[in-house]
Amino acid sequence: MDKVPGYSPAQIALHWTVVVLVAFQFLAHDAIATAWQSFLSDEAAPARGTALTYMHVAAGTLVLVLALARIYLRATRGAPPPPEDEPRLMQLSAELIHGLIYALLLLLPVTGMAAWFLGVGPAGTLHGWMTNVLLGAIALHIAGALFQHFVRRSEVLIRMFRPQRSER
Repeated sequence: MDKVPGYSPAQIALHWTVVVLVAFQFLAHDAIATAWQSFLSDEAAPARGTALTYMHVAAGTLVLVLALARIYLRATRGAPPPPEDEPRLMQLSAELIHGLIYALLLLLPVTGMAAWFLGVGPAGTLHGWMTNVLLGAIALHIAGALFQHFVRRSEVLIRMFRPQRSER
């Protein structure tokens, strides 16, 4: 895939939309966790969290769809290269974290759906474990972007705010 100078408006919009949805997922976690525990205990879920529970399910489904769109755009349009002077170890770290985040953005909704719609208990356990891994990967991603911006003084962070159209 050809390297492009920056991210497209669609890539940036998808990135920030997924950020908001993932943040919401963490905020709506208590409702879905309570409903899941009720399900496992063969009890009725409390009515007070029903709306947030269904919103969590819907947002998770949307994360899956948008993650697939992001992967499609990255495969067809490309992504900007790392800074030329960036050490190879930093490049590999960034690639690993990005790959992990993309994988989790696909696997978390799938395991959540398997647990919620099919009643697969181990999928629910895996979903919870992967949520913690995603939090760690997001923290590393943010730390890397801030390091690039404030320490290395590169444009890596800025290009996720300033769209650039492909010259093709």
